[in-house]
Amino acid sequence: MIATIRAEFRKLFTVRSTYIIILIALALEVFFAFYATAYKASPSDALKPGELASEVTSAISVLTTLFALVGVLLMAHEYRYNTILYTLSSSKSRSRVFFAKIITVSIFAIILSVSFGFLSAGLAKLGFQAHGHTLVAQTFPVWNLLWRVAFAGWAFSMLALILTTIIRIQVGAIAALFLIPGTIEQLIGLLIKKNQVYLPFSAINAVLDHGDISHERAALVALAYVVGGWVIAWLLFLKRDAN
Repeated sequence: MIATIRAEFRKLFTVRSTYIIILIALALEVFFAFYATAYKASPSDALKPGELASEVTSAISVLTTLFALVGVLLMAHEYRYNTILYTLSSSKSRSRVFFAKIITVSIFAIILSVSFGFLSAGLAKLGFQAHGHTLVAQTFPVWNLLWRVAFAGWAFSMLALILTTIIRIQVGAIAALFLIPGTIEQLIGLLIKKNQVYLPFSAINAVLDHGDISHERAALVALAYVVGGWVIAWLLFLKRDAN
């Protein structure tokens, strides 16, 4: 299993798209956290005790799609270029390949979510200082923020990986990643009103933001979708033809 996971990490870091996406995420952080949110902020923003904490969750709510896109491409590239045949033939079981991809994407998503989340707070603080604003004493619940950004980044990437495993077509998987969290869930939300928070991606957003349910309950809802999606994707990965 360790060898299979190492192989997945090699694939992850030998494609240019991984580095391009990380650089795009970093550029967005610098622009929004340092410049738009902090450097160009009004003096009243520096008087909000939860400004830096909200910057952590705001950054991850935007960047989760980019982090998830890395996992989408890890799986979709294999089908697009038909290297999935070599991946499956080099392992003793399809299950090992499937769970190795889950572990690889999970580690990647959690590390990037936590790193970029807290980096956003640091950049915002520098932005305020660069403009001459003095922040009031900040309320910064580290552990609460840590589990929320880690879970949100991980769950979003898992749902994206599940969609890719089921769809298998790269363009279709990317389209689903952008359409379902926004357009489709918003349209469904018009019908079910406040119950929209029980949809998968909306539940993940509720982990980061203040909503109609607690962060813990929203995390359980999202986890239920992830586990159910894993089961479906795993069965399809075992039964369907590789190509």
